[in-house]
Amino acid sequence: MTEHNHIRMGRLAGLALTVAVGLVAAAPAAAAQRATFVTRTLTEPATPGLAVTGPLSEFRATSRARVVVPSAWRSLRAPAGRLRFQSVNNPSCRYDLTYSVRSVLATSQDAAAYVTAKLPAPGAPYVLDSGVRGRRAFRVVRQRGTSGRVRLDALWATVVSARSDIAPAGQVAWTEVRVTAMSRAGDECHAGTWRDALGPAIGDSLAVARTALHFSKAP
Repeated sequence: MTEHNHIRMGRLAGLALTVAVGLVAAAPAAAAQRATFVTRTLTEPATPGLAVTGPLSEFRATSRARVVVPSAWRSLRAPAGRLRFQSVNNPSCRYDLTYSVRSVLATSQDAAAYVTAKLPAPGAPYVLDSGVRGRRAFRVVRQRGTSGRVRLDALWATVVSARSDIAPAGQVAWTEVRVTAMSRAGDECHAGTWRDALGPAIGDSLAVARTALHFSKAP
């Protein structure tokens, strides 16, 4: 078990236990304070989705995902299939976050290997968080600085279906939940805001994520 997983098991013991009631209290490892979490759901639009053959060919196979996010994040308007938030770490540092979900056809493989291949990091120090829970895996990566702005990317993935009317021979349907966080232009976000606060918060959000197969009427 990796060091990230050892840390996560302690940090999320209370989170996983109480998320079912929709409101969670957790103690982040980096900050000795309690934070509340709320449950949010996002459903992939039928376009593009995955084609379905046979009796259900009039539908598209899509993914419906559930995540938990800190209640301190302010919700922003978002298009269908996405969630958007703003995280204010201090008066001079704000991050805009976007969650999205999609279904992807790929070979059956280890979930940790899947997210590592799909979300490479510039180097080991850029991996802020990662973990495996059963057949689900995630990782949070900081990208190299761009024009003074900080960008974090995260990916959570699991196999949602191996149905033959969705996935051709040799493949399965995966659910991917992606998160992008970008600091605002002109803001001053020091390393502690992404290393000790935002990165672990995104990791906590994805660590207890769930998904389900959903059929949407094809447009």
